[in-house]
Amino acid sequence: MIELKQVTKRYGDATVLKNLNLSIDEAGIYCLLGRNGAGKTTLLKSIAGYQNITSGTIKVDGKEVSTALLDTGVSYIENFAKHFNLPVRKLLQIASKVNPDYDYDFALEMMERFELDGKKKFNHLSLGMKTMISTIICLSSNKSVILLDEPVLGFDALMRVEFYDMLSESFKRHPRIIIVSTHIIEEIAKAIQKLIIIDKGTLCFFDTLQAVEEKAYSVSGLKNDVEIAVRNLNVIGEDCVGVLMTAYIFDKPLAESSLEIHPLSLQDFFIQLVGHKGGVRK
Repeated sequence: MIELKQVTKRYGDATVLKNLNLSIDEAGIYCLLGRNGAGKTTLLKSIAGYQNITSGTIKVDGKEVSTALLDTGVSYIENFAKHFNLPVRKLLQIASKVNPDYDYDFALEMMERFELDGKKKFNHLSLGMKTMISTIICLSSNKSVILLDEPVLGFDALMRVEFYDMLSESFKRHPRIIIVSTHIIEEIAKAIQKLIIIDKGTLCFFDTLQAVEEKAYSVSGLKNDVEIAVRNLNVIGEDCVGVLMTAYIFDKPLAESSLEIHPLSLQDFFIQLVGHKGGVRK
């Protein structure tokens, strides 16, 4: 379980996280979305205990997290993570020796699936393969919370598909909380259960993908007609061209109408939510 209460993080005069509250009490694969600079990496590092927050509290499995805690129960891998320049198989062996709960068999299976040369040293790998090794080590740790920051950087399309399969397989073997921060929104939708969106350091959405499918849509037509139709609905964005208007909604379905109504893709929902004033909170 992860519980954040009134979490604020400042770097000098810049406030990156602002009174953020979030409670995750169910095992699942969660996707963390946000624009560049929204505070995603700061949030993940704070949950992992890699840095202290300015105020508020973060608890993982009931224990308050800080840099002073030796074992936070969290395994975190950031993008461009570095390791000792040792052969791949040796890195996996070292990780298994320092962690008695490490799933070494899973790590070896994934090494073979991605055709990683166990004799090749880490610094001789491509960016994508370095990222894959870091991700395998993280997922094999069997910690109660797994945090992956932009894990598909450097992956080609086929590697990304394999990664999402690996993510799902790891969760099936060891159900826990896995949070993945990514910019490739539509692809990961097939693997996740819930969506977390932060903007300007605050939580603006936390709900299931099903909620987006059922409640996120656009309404298009003459401006006056659209304004009347969506008057009592939660409008997260709008576009106007002359007398025509499109309103983007996150709310109950609109009753039958002569206006054009279309469901929003996950990416379009995200763009409208963080690209316009307003927003929804859960």
